Amino acid sequence: MRSPRLWFALLALTPTLAAAQQQCPAPPGPRPAPTDLVSDTRLLRRIALTLEGTTPDVAELEALISAPTPEARQALLSSAIDRRLQAPAFYEQMVRFGHEWMRVGSYTKGAQGDAYQGDMSGHLSRCGAGTTHAGAFFINDDPDAPMSNVCKDLDRAGAAKAQPTLQVEPWWAPGTTVTVVGAATSTATTVPGPMNTNRDCGRANGGYYDPSVPAGCGCGPNLTWCAPLSGLSAGSLHDLKNAQRRHPFEEPARLLGHLAWHDRDLSDLVLGNYSVGTNWLRHLYIRHGRQHGSTAADANTTWWQPGADPGPRDPLHPNANDPLAWREFVVETLNPFFLSLTNQQPGGGLGRTYQYDPRTTAEPPLGLPSAGVLTMMGPNSTWPRERVRAARFLEVFACSAFSPPAAGSTFPPYVSDPATGGTCLHCHTTLDPAAIFFKRWDFDPGASYYVPWPFLGGVGRYRITPAWISGRYPHSAADNSPGFRWRNAFVPDTVMTPVTPAQVAANPEALLLDTMPQSYSLLGDPGDGTMGPLGFGKVLVRSGAFDKCAVRKLYAHFVGRELHPADEGPYLDALVKQFVADGRKVRPFVRHLMTQVEFRRGL
Repeated sequence: MRSPRLWFALLALTPTLAAAQQQCPAPPGPRPAPTDLVSDTRLLRRIALTLEGTTPDVAELEALISAPTPEARQALLSSAIDRRLQAPAFYEQMVRFGHEWMRVGSYTKGAQGDAYQGDMSGHLSRCGAGTTHAGAFFINDDPDAPMSNVCKDLDRAGAAKAQPTLQVEPWWAPGTTVTVVGAATSTATTVPGPMNTNRDCGRANGGYYDPSVPAGCGCGPNLTWCAPLSGLSAGSLHDLKNAQRRHPFEEPARLLGHLAWHDRDLSDLVLGNYSVGTNWLRHLYIRHGRQHGSTAADANTTWWQPGADPGPRDPLHPNANDPLAWREFVVETLNPFFLSLTNQQPGGGLGRTYQYDPRTTAEPPLGLPSAGVLTMMGPNSTWPRERVRAARFLEVFACSAFSPPAAGSTFPPYVSDPATGGTCLHCHTTLDPAAIFFKRWDFDPGASYYVPWPFLGGVGRYRITPAWISGRYPHSAADNSPGFRWRNAFVPDTVMTPVTPAQVAANPEALLLDTMPQSYSLLGDPGDGTMGPLGFGKVLVRSGAFDKCAVRKLYAHFVGRELHPADEGPYLDALVKQFVADGRKVRPFVRHLMTQVEFRRGL
């Protein structure tokens, strides 16, 4: 019941409200037609620059100018769009757009930028001119290799010793033959190790600059356990077009170009179980899985043979045997620990799922579900911590923005969790539920005493024990595990680590819980219990954030200006509806944008 004073106040205010309503302007009518439309020739120029990066030739311009009717000119403009959307230059433009959109940095390992061990392989050097085996490859850590003695048919002490040689078709140059000399010729799969154990020849050891295979081991079938890299040159090669270190940097943008070129659903960027790669990039996946203890890919004798691969590829490498062609592959076929969840058939969509909860089981997960860019080596190396990954992926794929709180904002005091107290709460209430998904990719100094190597915690042979959690990071003489960082970052009973101390005591791998609890909400979506980055990708798509962000990015790139989500909300919603109706395929959506009046305006 209203108080008498409030009632009379409302009565007194009523005439004022009525007068104010009478003064409000009527809703706006239809938006007037723009008066800044460019000419047909300028429109053709814009189409050409946007889709292929060059201006139209004189003949095409003259044909447009001489067209007898407006309808004929429109038909020429329409065919100009269609022709360029089917040209390889469109693929190249989409790769450039992918680099602009995702901004992945170089694939590096650890703090030492002068060494490259990201290949996780035994490094091979070549015998110099004038030696007995000039041009042959030898393992850098060959027992007879110091001072390249193995190249001169000498032993370690410099005494004469005939070294064995072998002709091999190498994985990095299919269709050719190279010579290997010394220990590299060995066909052993295991060698004796300490304490009556055997060492797996397929797992490499870290080094100062150059990793190697265990002493007495060779390089495996088609030299798969090795790579023709050595010394400082291996670190500097990342700037060269065809060097291995560049390829994980290229992978996200190449996948985007692949999806656009082959008319795939763009959400496979974050939901797909497949990628594209050259022989060099594929070798990284092979070696990553091998270092985790899987020998399954040892039987794969065609991963490095482009001619035996009938799958889709990029249009710039039509030669069937080109090892630098970006060819589609299901990641699990090279690295069994990146789960396809489709019986190793390429796929994406929201139906793939894998649930795993280390709070209720001590059994290890089968692996990490593949999730397009979200599980690639390049991005996870560029952004080497879970909260940083969450922030960057939210910015890239949800168009999220993280900024300081407004002046004068107040927050609960910080106790132990940045997502529930202190000024950091402003961002961490969003970051930490997202960071849960990105805990497992890390770097193990134990693999190398100089450069940490990538690994997935709790997966394969990388089981997490109490000793890991009590360890130190980075490498030290006492302990070489990343557990010290986990112990400080993954604090039980926090938003990012919703496990109890008792659960961690029962199973240390509970700290690596990478499934968002269904009681949480991210981007307005509660999640569905899917483990790892795939669970994050499904939140992105289900919430609609991915579609809206992708449309904004495509619009800015092809139309030339940013859409304002608040001021142009209905227009943005209409474009998102069209994008989804087109199956999230880039080519038809770009064509749609180019037929809109906005594309023709003199912006």
